[in-house]
Amino acid sequence: MTKKRNLLLPIGAAVLALGALAGCTSPSTAPSPTANANGSTSTGFPTIPDGEGVISGTKMTSCSVTGPNVTAKGTVKLPEGKNGDVVVSVSWTNAKNASVYGRGVATIKDAKSGDQKEWTTSATIPADAESVSCVVGAVIPK
Repeated sequence: MTKKRNLLLPIGAAVLALGALAGCTSPSTAPSPTANANGSTSTGFPTIPDGEGVISGTKMTSCSVTGPNVTAKGTVKLPEGKNGDVVVSVSWTNAKNASVYGRGVATIKDAKSGDQKEWTTSATIPADAESVSCVVGAVIPK
């Protein structure tokens, strides 16, 4: 009986250790929604391209938070030495749990360094959306 107990202890410890390690690992990349032909993701929200962030020169001057049709407006000014298209995104989120109600995207074509350009975007959110907050982002796509 002592031999069985001595053998079960290391096996039990190994099983617990493997279980603990399995709980600590995570995938190297989080799953991401796939884009469909109309440029929106499987969530139905417009996609935001990868690129160089230019949020420091991006201002949101207004953003409605009462649904169902919401609009945001602002300006973007590219940093010195940067030229190209700029994609501005606004996500209407729940400020309490960070879930996204809707997203709008505006593309400014051929922006030049130092030029200030206006942008407008809109989205549809649930009419009964609560704690709505506007989150802006801006990138020069790769």
